[in-house]
Amino acid sequence: MRILLLLLVLAVTIKNVHSSVQIKVPEVVFPIEIIAEKREEIPEIKPPDILEFKEELKIELFTEDIKPVPPYTVNPPVVDMEKPKSVLGIPEKNALLSGGIDDFYMGNLISAKEKLEKLIKKYPETSNSGTANYVLGLIYYKLENKKKAYEHFKNGCLHKYVFPQKDTSCLSATLLSFQIGDDSLTDEFLRRIKYEDINSLFLHGVNFAVKSNTEESYRLLKDIDCTELDINFVEYCHYIKGYVSFSQKDYDRAVESINKVKSPVYKKHILVLKGFLNLENGKINEAEKYFNDFLEGYGTVEKISNYVLYGLGVIDIEKGNLKKGFERAGSLEPRDKKLAQNLYIKLADVYSERNDFENAFALLQKSLQVSPRYKEILKKKLGITAYNRGKYNYAYLIMKNIDQPEFYLYTGYTLMKMGKIPLSSDYFEKAVKYSIDNNLKEKALKFLTNIYLRLNKDQKFLSAVKQLKDLDEDYSRNILGWFFFKKKNYHKAYEAFLDEYMKAVSAFNSGSLDEAYQIVKDKKDRKSRFLLAYIFMRKGEIEKAREILKELSQGNDKIAKEAGYLYAYSYFSEGNYLLAIESFKNYAERFKGTELGNLATLRMADSYYNAGQKEKARRIYQQFIEEHANTPEAIDAAYQLTVLEMEESGSDVAEQIERFIKKYPQYPFVSLLKLQLADLYTEEGNYEKAEKIYLELIDSDIKESENALYKLGYLKYVSGDTDNAIKILKNYLKIYPNGEFDVQAKELLSKIYEERGDLDRAIAVMKKLPATDENKFKLAMLLYKAGKYTEAKSYFEEIYTRFPKYRSDIAFYLGKIQFENGYYQNAIRYLEEALNSSDYNNVAESYYLLGIIHSKLEDEENALNSLINVIYLYPEAKEQVIKARLKAAEIMKKQGRRSEASCILKPLSSEELTDEQREFLKDLMKDLPECFE
Repeated sequence: MRILLLLLVLAVTIKNVHSSVQIKVPEVVFPIEIIAEKREEIPEIKPPDILEFKEELKIELFTEDIKPVPPYTVNPPVVDMEKPKSVLGIPEKNALLSGGIDDFYMGNLISAKEKLEKLIKKYPETSNSGTANYVLGLIYYKLENKKKAYEHFKNGCLHKYVFPQKDTSCLSATLLSFQIGDDSLTDEFLRRIKYEDINSLFLHGVNFAVKSNTEESYRLLKDIDCTELDINFVEYCHYIKGYVSFSQKDYDRAVESINKVKSPVYKKHILVLKGFLNLENGKINEAEKYFNDFLEGYGTVEKISNYVLYGLGVIDIEKGNLKKGFERAGSLEPRDKKLAQNLYIKLADVYSERNDFENAFALLQKSLQVSPRYKEILKKKLGITAYNRGKYNYAYLIMKNIDQPEFYLYTGYTLMKMGKIPLSSDYFEKAVKYSIDNNLKEKALKFLTNIYLRLNKDQKFLSAVKQLKDLDEDYSRNILGWFFFKKKNYHKAYEAFLDEYMKAVSAFNSGSLDEAYQIVKDKKDRKSRFLLAYIFMRKGEIEKAREILKELSQGNDKIAKEAGYLYAYSYFSEGNYLLAIESFKNYAERFKGTELGNLATLRMADSYYNAGQKEKARRIYQQFIEEHANTPEAIDAAYQLTVLEMEESGSDVAEQIERFIKKYPQYPFVSLLKLQLADLYTEEGNYEKAEKIYLELIDSDIKESENALYKLGYLKYVSGDTDNAIKILKNYLKIYPNGEFDVQAKELLSKIYEERGDLDRAIAVMKKLPATDENKFKLAMLLYKAGKYTEAKSYFEEIYTRFPKYRSDIAFYLGKIQFENGYYQNAIRYLEEALNSSDYNNVAESYYLLGIIHSKLEDEENALNSLINVIYLYPEAKEQVIKARLKAAEIMKKQGRRSEASCILKPLSSEELTDEQREFLKDLMKDLPECFE
């Protein structure tokens, strides 16, 4: 007896060859079939495992927070003053002014002061009194009474009569305003200067800088030549130009300016400026020296020293001294939360660059607790870092709420990682629709074409290909080739493909073997050589094919494995069973335990059978079943002979097993097959048939009875009959106290009790399981749910340090227990660690609880920060968001921030709230204004 070769077909993927092989059973001859088309899988386009987020925080500029040093070194200008004429002291107003001016120039300041003050008192409504105010300003300045000097310069500037020194008086009033720290009238003083010159223009620039409008200040000052100013202004001009140039990141101009400053009055700022300028220019050693010089000279008392500590923290990070950088951030927290947060984020970026996403995630969560400043960028970084950690559900819940094309793309990637392919296309479509970046649009379109192709959405596919053509014509041609290839329109596929290999495969499948041969005949790559072997096989030139297959089988890649298998199979297909036996045997030993290695063992048995050596075939089948119990290949071996009797090799597996059992009821492994058949019925939801088989096996009192009893309990559970599931599982544990499925039965029983809300029984069963860390964690969770906090805490604390897989989740429950017991500081410690959890909802609740705790401790700033984190970053945790909005509004209302409270409550819908929450909301809304955001 021998097998008839009906058709030789070639398949790139050998995965399903065993299901199409048919061997003979007694008295019957069956054909071998190898599919007549060469199959290729559409190359899967996979989202990246790691996303890079280029949006980095810039170094904080101290000029955003620290105002410039006032012009202390600039004296009010002294202009020439013409004395008014008088004769014998008449008119008196002229005589008083003239005498006052003479005394001023001669240094008799007290005498000058008396005359001028008398003039102002007796003749206030004259232009002379204007000049007198100007001179008195100069006198009081020389007497170091700047406030009195300011008052007189102000009076002169605001004087209703015109006098020659009025512009100078306004300029001087502006200078003194800066020096005494009262700039409320500087705009008015400068507006009253009638004849503008470079000095007044300069003061306009200074005025903008002092009032934190450094952008406008820079515009006015950048092109001023300081040497053209009044000599008093020159030194300060260099300083202020350096300050505003630095603030606008014109670092070259800033360096040029501050290097000309010599006055010690500005040294503090100059050291800080030089430190940051060197840091921005990559000269970190020089920057470090300037910062250390500052600390040595001025210490850490003043606010500007926070920026020095911050700069040193940035340097630590740049040098890779991350521990020290972390310590700097910690020391800055109580001094300046914004700067501390900036350092934490920079540290997180460095850890991300090192692919240490766990530490990066922890630092991002830490930064969120410090300040609300960077919430938008932190939201993005958290989503990216969660993705890079492989926590795709967490990443999705964050990213889906970020309305930017880049994040539409990333959300699509995330959904693909989650296996939610159809939903991912919605986000790729949004990325294409809203992006103006062609590179981003191209990436999204490539995923869309691939998805549409796999989901058979032909119209959408063709539309996407049309858009993609303008961005990557070669890719669009090849994906269109795959479209036709999939539809088996090989002629059109051949025309579309630019990829030469797929062009050759298309020609091969269309029957154009010569065209396929011409494309690949001289190719040296393994894939093309493999196709050439198929071409020779199709032409019937088996020896040529076998020669190539033997060559390709050397190696360990996918092609080597497939080529080696087909090499052996080529003998089998010719009916040369002895050589097939030898080849399959060698292959099975070489690739033992692999899918094709297992198939080779079965084909070796088939070859023995067809060679007439039935007992050897039988022994191989039986040994294979024993070694590979419960595997698809073992089932295949068990009913191989019966499969061959069926006309269609793709028949239902359950039906095949049924036929085999019916035909061979005495088969030695029939009970195992029945158990597998019942399992199949259970998976398909055909519970009645499955139960009948399980009961038959249980009643038979055989080896498989134990397995059948446990699986009957499982069947009752999945079918919703939990009452009987409990009875059966308890019966199993009674009959088989140390059974093979003892652990599984107890786990399932505990799970059923938990789902039914019978937590005491669930706990009792769980306590009988092996005391592994995993089981202790589950037990602690049950105890917590049951409100047995003390016992739960004991288990949680036992595994807290040695169970890193769930450490953050354990910290979450420990934090909740400490919170429930009123130990708030302990709760804070655990809940802050719980923020590193991969459980989105646990993190949201941790932030909420931290908000409640800070509120109880009367730390309203941190309370609001934590509550706003819930609302802004974890919108999908609906229950926590509702509670956070209510609590945040309560705090804001208490602080008098009524408008903000109203707006934070606005998104709440009455239908989402409990009765208690509705009443609370009603009370909160009393006396709140309407929100117009």
